[in-house]
Amino acid sequence: MDLHFGDSKPTDEERAAVDALLGPPESAWEGADDRSDADLRWARGGRAARERRDQLLPGLHALNDRVGWVSEGGLDYLCRRLTVPPAEGYGVATFYSMFSVRPRPATVVRVCTDLACGGGVELCGAVEARLGPASGVAVEQSPCLGLCERAPAALVVRAGPPAVLSPTPP
Repeated sequence: MDLHFGDSKPTDEERAAVDALLGPPESAWEGADDRSDADLRWARGGRAARERRDQLLPGLHALNDRVGWVSEGGLDYLCRRLTVPPAEGYGVATFYSMFSVRPRPATVVRVCTDLACGGGVELCGAVEARLGPASGVAVEQSPCLGLCERAPAALVVRAGPPAVLSPTPP
């Protein structure tokens, strides 16, 4: 991933994921599309924005969960909203194995290949063979999923807009 984010634009889905977590941007300095005359005179954010830096990890989850991966545009938008340097955001996004900074299908099967999950590598190969390359599903090896008592373990994750639950009738 190129760390020069100047030309990267977030998609509407990426903006929606970040804005659902942080609320809409209050000014163009915080990520809004157009700068007003007021935005050119003063910038909101500063200390208040820096105090929300703890939202970087939840923001990365929001992007990954909604879109399936963290794009340059999505990461740039999140980092601008939180006043986090893009290189720092990229470092966090690439540190955690559940995030991807490369495009991948919306459905991912993560198979634990940790030592405690003996047979995980074989299971990963079997799942890939059964699904086939045209399935639109990515199969990835994963560190521990915390399901050691059910080894070998797999986790299926599907990215997309949050589910809307209708109330149950009385």
